[in-house]
Amino acid sequence: MPPTKRKRKAPPSKPRPRSLSRLDFRSPADGAWYGARVTVQRGALRVMYEEFLEELDEWYDPAALAAAASARGGGGAAAVAALRARFRVASPPLDDARCRDLRAGAPLCVSCPLDGNLLKFYDAVLESVSPAAHYRDAGGEERCGCRFMVRWTEGPRAGSREEVGVERVCCVQPTPVQDPVLDEFFDGVTKLLGDGGGGATASREIGGGVPTDAPPGFQRKFGARAE
Repeated sequence: MPPTKRKRKAPPSKPRPRSLSRLDFRSPADGAWYGARVTVQRGALRVMYEEFLEELDEWYDPAALAAAASARGGGGAAAVAALRARFRVASPPLDDARCRDLRAGAPLCVSCPLDGNLLKFYDAVLESVSPAAHYRDAGGEERCGCRFMVRWTEGPRAGSREEVGVERVCCVQPTPVQDPVLDEFFDGVTKLLGDGGGGATASREIGGGVPTDAPPGFQRKFGARAE
């Protein structure tokens, strides 16, 4: 699970494989959204949180997802759909000059201050905008003074309302995720489900033991299988 406070990573000894695109990923640990990149490595999907330690990467084994179909009669397909739904196109911050483009009902991802000076992002819906004058900062950039009434749909404040400033708002994009790494992984899992293999022959790199040079997060999750 990711830590609750962002930390800058130490420079890795060698480049980490990753997809070209930055995605949003909803953590299973706290339900918050984080920036992440993905790769398929040693037979598993590796989700790499941006600005977090490498040890906190998430790993997903295609064999486990496929095996769920045999164990629960289609549960594997549901597990694949649930994992796919955790990814979406990155949500950009609301541009100060574009606040007038927002309409009631717009899906947003808003920063949520928590105890201990923690800041996490959860989904919300825009209910209304209280217009205010814009101004220019010292560098000549336009700044928005409007206030946005949002209703939280996720996180510890789900169901409640809050008025926030532009600096806390990101805009959820309707564009579907098109990432070659995710496509490769999910296509492989779908093939396993279609073949009825139940995961018995999947992820042989994992089942054959964990190499000593495997990433720390991989060791933590799959080390019990090592020979």
